[in-house]
Amino acid sequence: MDTRNPLLQPSNVPVDYDAVTLDNLRAAFDYALSAHQQGIAQALLAQQSMPTWDDLVMAIDDLDAQLLAVLYAASPLMYKGAPWVELVEELYGAMLERFEQKMADPTLQALYERLANSAIGKHLDAHKQATLRWYRHNFALHGALLDAPGRMQLAAINAQVRELAGRFAQNMARPGTLILDAGQLQGLAPRLLGELQAQALQVGQAGWLIPADQYVTNTVLEHAANRSLREQIYRHQHSRGVSAEVQHDNGQLLLQLAQAREQKAHLLGYADYPSLSLHSKSAGGLAQVLRFLHGLAARVKPVMEKHRVHVQALADKHGLDTAQPWDRRYLHRLENPAGQALSMDSLRAYFALDNVIEALLTLAQRLFGLVLVRKSLATWHASVQAYEVWLDNALTGFLYLDVVQYPGKQPGQVETRYIRNRRVDAEGRFHPATVAVFSDIPSTIDGTPPLLDHMALRKLFHEFGHALHHLLVRTNNQVLSNVSALGADGVEVFGKLFERWAWDAGYLAGISANAEAGQLDAQQLAACLDGLRQGAVTDTAETLAMALFDLDLHATPNDGRRVQQRLEDARAQCGYWPLEAYEHPAHAFDYLLDYYDAGYYAYLWSDVLAFDLFSRFQASGLLDRATGRDLQMALLEPGASRPLLEGMQAFLGRAVSHEPFLRWHGLI
Repeated sequence: MDTRNPLLQPSNVPVDYDAVTLDNLRAAFDYALSAHQQGIAQALLAQQSMPTWDDLVMAIDDLDAQLLAVLYAASPLMYKGAPWVELVEELYGAMLERFEQKMADPTLQALYERLANSAIGKHLDAHKQATLRWYRHNFALHGALLDAPGRMQLAAINAQVRELAGRFAQNMARPGTLILDAGQLQGLAPRLLGELQAQALQVGQAGWLIPADQYVTNTVLEHAANRSLREQIYRHQHSRGVSAEVQHDNGQLLLQLAQAREQKAHLLGYADYPSLSLHSKSAGGLAQVLRFLHGLAARVKPVMEKHRVHVQALADKHGLDTAQPWDRRYLHRLENPAGQALSMDSLRAYFALDNVIEALLTLAQRLFGLVLVRKSLATWHASVQAYEVWLDNALTGFLYLDVVQYPGKQPGQVETRYIRNRRVDAEGRFHPATVAVFSDIPSTIDGTPPLLDHMALRKLFHEFGHALHHLLVRTNNQVLSNVSALGADGVEVFGKLFERWAWDAGYLAGISANAEAGQLDAQQLAACLDGLRQGAVTDTAETLAMALFDLDLHATPNDGRRVQQRLEDARAQCGYWPLEAYEHPAHAFDYLLDYYDAGYYAYLWSDVLAFDLFSRFQASGLLDRATGRDLQMALLEPGASRPLLEGMQAFLGRAVSHEPFLRWHGLI
């Protein structure tokens, strides 16, 4: 091993990003990949007589951790241009192939099975037995129990899924809309105009560039007085992935993806793909999830039907004919001009980025005792902030905040990447966690501090919740410290939970700051948030329709119905607007490419769980340390070692209730 390679340093040494090159990235990955292959080959030979925890499970745990860390640590460098994108994507494909080979290996599976069934295995502690259960389940999912022809067939299906998903993503790519006439942008706030101008400058253009990004599009639709511009932007957004050529039409690719996944499910012994996908999630099987979604749809539908009538009445009032999709947000804003003494644009003046970050750090310390210390560590971009994470006077991890847009950074990049998992290796060495939070707060042209509107606040609180989850895990191996193993709903619940602080008027008023006006008035802020909340049912209906569509598509991909027909059926169930001929939301529904396939319902289910968790904080105090400690012990520290609903019940002292979610949305 080249000990000088910045990507092969010990886990307690932050990556020297200034020293990472394309060459040493490839060299580090090649080394880690070779070590992974050789290490597992050696384990297969050495462990045949009697597999042990340290020399089998922990040895392979260490190999996995090193291979994953090299690639995940380097992935933020993709912003530097095409060569970095191409190399990271190439290596990522090689890594996926390697892990598929590992988990499909029947000889390796047999060793884990022997250990689990041995006298030693039956007396391992609860965490170790949970680890072995995870491996046994995932060996089965990867085909290790199939015969040789079955494993070959599964590998071919997996390759087909990756190829289809890659084509879908490529077809979705659309440049933004460049506007040259400032008169078309009437109604947009000066700050938004500055951000759109900055977007144009980043690609070497004069004018204002509206990116093909959902949030920016919605903001323009809400505020632009020019109806023609709203129509242009809306149609542009809905043209992504649409083509008369089958190979370039994402509707066809999505259907083919679902059909390939059904083949995989049948090969592995499942009745359908949702049954395979839902096996490791918390909401139950397909029948239970559909019962939850249909029950919610029955509540949402009458509310949405009344809302649609109301929107058309607003259109009539403002001299429009039929309320088109590009009119709906604009009409809602005209009715609720934040009706209010406090507008959305003026609200952001109270939430400068540095102040919000300080509030998040304080929240982490008050609730969980985490101390995050800003450090001058090498980062991949000058705007990225780096922190050491301390708990009980011990260094437990590193946090990177990459939350401002800059040239080359993917538009709309809002995510949390788990670069290293917390673990203790077979020699007893502690390896701290490393996590990176990404968001898309627009940078400013004049160098003034970026300001956050309410959506930006929610995004940042959401992703910070994911980061805290990762940093607070207290399990001792790579597998159980991998919060992604909880499934989409088990991961999303903690992002959704921390969003609730951004909806609390008292809390937000307390962290607001303005050099001239001081803090916001909590009552004034509550009125503003209430205006936003009125649109929440519409957002819920849209998410619900896509969740129903997702499960319908994956449960019955071969029943002959087209993608558009499935969408129509799903929308009708929850009273959402019927599709217009030019609307193709499924063609850009990239959530189904990975992780959320037959799992998009998780955004709703996790919201239900988050509202219920937050109800305890509302009762005891939003900064109550005792409540934070209970959350820490019941749900955060166990990582993937404890079923989500079991932890929920331990924290709440009762079964989960849907009431807080339904009440907030006005559905009861």
